[in-house]
Amino acid sequence: MKKLFGIGFIILGIVSFFRYVSTFGIHNLSELIGALLGLGLFPFLPGILLIRSANKNKSNTDEK
Repeated sequence: MKKLFGIGFIILGIVSFFRYVSTFGIHNLSELIGALLGLGLFPFLPGILLIRSANKNKSNTDEK
């Protein structure tokens, strides 16, 4: 279940970035960097951590 949520967060981040670009447009480099940092911190980071946690839990249960 964690892996599914993680993949969902990553897809949400990709879709949000392209919707932001198509709606508001990127006017300068600082705006692009801010958008990438914001999307990296909110949807991508939790998604990656959830996937990594799901993989750790799966490997721990296999060893027991």
